Amino acid sequence: MKRLLVALVLAGVFASPVQAADAPARTAYRAARLLDVDSGRYVDDPVILVESGRIVSVGSRVAVPDGVPVVDFGDVILLPGLIDAHVHLTGGPDAAARSQSRNVLYAARSAQNSLFAGFTTLRSMGGPAYSVIALRDAINDGDIVGPRILDAGALVAVTGGHCSGPRVFRPEIAPTAEGVADGPDELRRTTRKLIKYGADFIKACITGGFVSGTNPNQVQFSEEEVRAVIDTAHGLGRKVAIHAHGVDGIRLAARLGADSIEHGTLIDDEGIAAVKKGKVYIVPTVKVMASSVEKAKKAGASESTLLALAAARDAQKRNLAKAYAQGVVFAFGTDFTQDGSNATEFSALLELGLTPLQAVQTATVHAAQLLGQSGRIGRVAPGHFADFIAVRDDPLRDVRALEKVVVVVKNGELVRNDLAATPLLRRAALAAVEQAADREDHGHVHAH
Repeated sequence: MKRLLVALVLAGVFASPVQAADAPARTAYRAARLLDVDSGRYVDDPVILVESGRIVSVGSRVAVPDGVPVVDFGDVILLPGLIDAHVHLTGGPDAAARSQSRNVLYAARSAQNSLFAGFTTLRSMGGPAYSVIALRDAINDGDIVGPRILDAGALVAVTGGHCSGPRVFRPEIAPTAEGVADGPDELRRTTRKLIKYGADFIKACITGGFVSGTNPNQVQFSEEEVRAVIDTAHGLGRKVAIHAHGVDGIRLAARLGADSIEHGTLIDDEGIAAVKKGKVYIVPTVKVMASSVEKAKKAGASESTLLALAAARDAQKRNLAKAYAQGVVFAFGTDFTQDGSNATEFSALLELGLTPLQAVQTATVHAAQLLGQSGRIGRVAPGHFADFIAVRDDPLRDVRALEKVVVVVKNGELVRNDLAATPLLRRAALAAVEQAADREDHGHVHAH
């Protein structure tokens, strides 16, 4: 029995970290360099002193108190844990056909893939039957390992609109999604319900989309409906993300006080002005659009569909490059069903004219500000959660270095360490399982 348990741990079956009872409350982490994401300067020989999941002090002259263990990562570069502000953890072609329980497990795998890729915080656009809220709570309670998650509960949409559910009647699948409502009163009620059941923010799809068979230029909500969602959410202390590809939807959302525009694909000069005036973030999700043509081709899409997607991809790059050059603030988001490839979005941002540092800032300080989490995440600084990662190569020289994360620390716990022969978490889990197995072997564990 003992050998079986040990084998399971070494195989990675137990994903949740197991810490020894005498695990130190304080730990110091050391590396060759630390990137200050505000200035773009490097701190040499940094020490990060962590206590109870928070950073106590950081710098090259930090004195490590006697008795505090030091984890030295060696010749690597540290930077803050990354933030992906637009994910779909329960996505995929068969998402609607899965049970709620299966969706939670699918989301857990997706979330862990992102965490191990260096993304310690995710803003999730909701899932069927509040499944990601259940995952968020399990992570927060320490039941399983995962990133910090802010979740929308469900996508708010109008009947027949983008995000409203299957467009083909199938009696075995709910005909409409959880967040579907019509008219200002229903949308207020739906917004309140989502928040009642735990939504951290509200996501509303007010224009059509490229993959739902709806027109991305068309505004599907009335102005009163958009206002009802935004005002209700803000009144209850929640931010609002608005899915909008077309220019009319972008202008309307910005004018009515949205906190972020998701995609912003067809933004024009008036839209840029409205977004800047309202201090609205754009989450551009560039990579997913860039790859849509190849995916559609593999799926056997018609020539007209391929041409439309290619035109939208090229327009997105032109429009968003112009928006960024004129001062619109971007926050990092991928729009992926997460397979751990989140960091490929950085290279796509460089194609819009961002520098490597500016791209990194979209996934740290700017995303933290959008999420209302400045002072907690997005920087390696005193008082912040101890969320940081390490890479071997300089991301300011080649941003693709962020696709090869070797260390992830979340909330002061080492959840990935490719630099050690046996990662710390696996050693801790192995020790705990061996202790349990020893107790069982000696008859100290009884079935109930």
